[in-house]
Amino acid sequence: MESENPVIYAAGAVLWRFGAKKRVEIALIHRPRYGDWSLPKGKLDANETMIGCAYREVMEETGHAAIFGPEIGDATYVVDGVTKLVKYWSAQAVGEPTGKPNPTEIDQILWLSPAEARKKLTLDDDRSIVDFFLEFGTGTTALVLLRHAKAIKREDWDGDDGDRPLGNVGQLQAKRLLSKYLPYAIKEVHSSDAMRCIETIEPMTRALQMHPIFSTDLSEYRFAKDKEVALDYAQDLMLRNQSAIICSHNPILPKVLKKLIGKKNFKELDQKLEPAEAWVLHHRDGEIIAIDWVSAPNT
Repeated sequence: MESENPVIYAAGAVLWRFGAKKRVEIALIHRPRYGDWSLPKGKLDANETMIGCAYREVMEETGHAAIFGPEIGDATYVVDGVTKLVKYWSAQAVGEPTGKPNPTEIDQILWLSPAEARKKLTLDDDRSIVDFFLEFGTGTTALVLLRHAKAIKREDWDGDDGDRPLGNVGQLQAKRLLSKYLPYAIKEVHSSDAMRCIETIEPMTRALQMHPIFSTDLSEYRFAKDKEVALDYAQDLMLRNQSAIICSHNPILPKVLKKLIGKKNFKELDQKLEPAEAWVLHHRDGEIIAIDWVSAPNT
């Protein structure tokens, strides 16, 4: 049955760079079809993730590859009687543009200071997104706390629990993780040495041509003996300021998160992760600035 209130989903980013004297500049695009100045954004393709859409749209509409930071907000408005919801991320432009937008879609790109960009933007919603961007600031690094994908149930497995593999759904989830984490420009992937974690990250690290790092310190076995080891592991990655993924287990990741955030409050932060879900911790100078929850891939 068709929904009475269909929603068009779209995604985009505040694309920024350091200009002269290390001052932050924001990219605005001019769309001749609408005669407006906008942030890069566009509608989701079939089976596309929101962040994957934003990543693609930034490239198509500006020619720039980008490293994504926190999700910074969304805008909802009505177009021809249909509700449109657009999610936005902060994204740092990397190097020079490697492509050119379609001139019938985008005929000008301007790099402006945030104050100038606010004045130039056509829509108030876009101005609000720039304000959210300024609240978060720049220069964050991502640490992903990823629960392994759905494994065979414990009661259905006769062998050692460390050897328990992914089930059919988990294997599909593992194959579809890449688009969710590619925008963060992950440099390292660290995993528990349990088979269900190893199999979760294998398709992603193979696609990235990356050698994962397996550690007993991230396993349930080690956690049962020492509750601090996994926390020390995560803190070390944060101190090294390296964009990374930690793939581990549900008893471990919520406790690591709780210790890392201390007394800070973050909205809509559940107490556990379902299989193949994650928290993305955006940190700067050892402090967590924002946390994004990432859903499991559709199967």
